[in-house]
Amino acid sequence: MHHSLEHFLDQVARQGSWFGGGSVAALSAALAAALLEKLLGSTAPARRLQRIRRECFALVSRDAEAFARVIAASRSGNHRAFTRTLKSATEIPCRVFEHAQAIRAASRAAAGSIKPQFQSDLKGARAMAGAAAEAACALIETNLMWLNDHTYTSTIRSRLRAAHQHHAR
Repeated sequence: MHHSLEHFLDQVARQGSWFGGGSVAALSAALAAALLEKLLGSTAPARRLQRIRRECFALVSRDAEAFARVIAASRSGNHRAFTRTLKSATEIPCRVFEHAQAIRAASRAAAGSIKPQFQSDLKGARAMAGAAAEAACALIETNLMWLNDHTYTSTIRSRLRAAHQHHAR
């Protein structure tokens, strides 16, 4: 485990690596879900967090792969391919944002049932989910700026607002 995590960190730190902000946001969400999952034990919310954790962990690699496709399309000069790959790549931070909102909601719901000695882990999970959501939003906004497609931008922003409002309850 140590070596694979160290390898991942080396990849993120390496110039020219496809692992960047999207992969880090996805890993942050996966870590937040794992920490909260542990606190909740064998419950239905914990099982939901397990699914979120697994998907977010898969998004770590998917983001790097999607970014590589965006760069290849950009270098080819094919505007349609660039637009298509960038929209596809934008789906990943959107999913991370949605999952981060779900984790934040689950942490709020669990707050009263977590023993005082584990509140620091709860706060850590909430902070990691918040960081994942913020990083995902930054990536999405950057992609939307590059796309310069007002209809698509409106659709994505509506989706993010809906995720935020759905989990704010």
